[in-house]
Amino acid sequence: MFVLIVLGSVFLLFALLGGGLALFWKTKRKVILRRTGLAYLLAVPILLLGVGPFWMARFVTRAGTRPPDMRLKDTPADSGASFESVQFQATDGLALSGWWIAPTRKNVVVLLSHGLFRNRVEMLSRAVALAKAGYGALLYDSRSHGTSQKGVVSLGFYETQDVLGGMAYIRTRRGSSAATPRIVLMGVSMGAVATLRAASETNGYAALMLDSPFASIRETIADHSWLFFKLPRFTFPPLFLFWFQQFAAFDVDQVNSHAAMARVQPVPLLMIASQGDRRMRPEVARQLFEESRSPVKKIEIFGQDAGHGAAARLHPEQYTALMVEFLERVLP
Repeated sequence: MFVLIVLGSVFLLFALLGGGLALFWKTKRKVILRRTGLAYLLAVPILLLGVGPFWMARFVTRAGTRPPDMRLKDTPADSGASFESVQFQATDGLALSGWWIAPTRKNVVVLLSHGLFRNRVEMLSRAVALAKAGYGALLYDSRSHGTSQKGVVSLGFYETQDVLGGMAYIRTRRGSSAATPRIVLMGVSMGAVATLRAASETNGYAALMLDSPFASIRETIADHSWLFFKLPRFTFPPLFLFWFQQFAAFDVDQVNSHAAMARVQPVPLLMIASQGDRRMRPEVARQLFEESRSPVKKIEIFGQDAGHGAAARLHPEQYTALMVEFLERVLP
């Protein structure tokens, strides 16, 4: 659809321009129309494969929370959960804003990381459900999202430092217990990939809960190029990735969920996906689940009605029971 819109818009522009000149300069009408057609045929690939990848890569690396999510004003208090607005640092020094919900009956805190173009509110219903079960939660805006400090958006590479910073912050909060709370890492989409990468680089976490991760930047860009633009893998994706690496200043092959899963600690794992997710297919979750070395793991695939990351919103009771029962079983 996007490509058709571009083709149609450019065609309309050239048709108006060429047609107008042809009407004004009737003696050279055929030459004008022929040259206008040739210019159109040259302009389309330049836009789609030249300007398009450059602009899209620049847009993604400077991405932030989408306008509908910025208008959301919900807080944990709206659902009856006490919370504290906090600020902590990613391991590279960026200031991140979040909400701290202290644990009550369980000395466990879940660190929740949202997806691209979203903010901490995406994780709010999950955090509140966990809080009602006695668990603590730290949900935050990743870099350049919500009210956190601006930084390069990298589809999981630099966001890994946000997760590691959140873990460091949790260790400073003891609450009513003398013991440091056990940390559970949870993320959705890009947040799941950043969570998995952080888990592969450190220890000190007790369990992982991953919702709709993608396999790698290369694969997800190729999939999205076809899904949204209907552009084959050998056209738009390599050009986008070239510019993306220039703007983000890292090797995209460093973001690979399969490689990260091979390095994570063998802690309990809950993997979540949806049959209706066309963006991050459930086959990715199944493959990562099979690759996990955890002796205690569970995978839940929701139905066709749930799109990308939407299972918690569409099936709140089932999703809550899934999280809480998993944590009660693996972290008694």
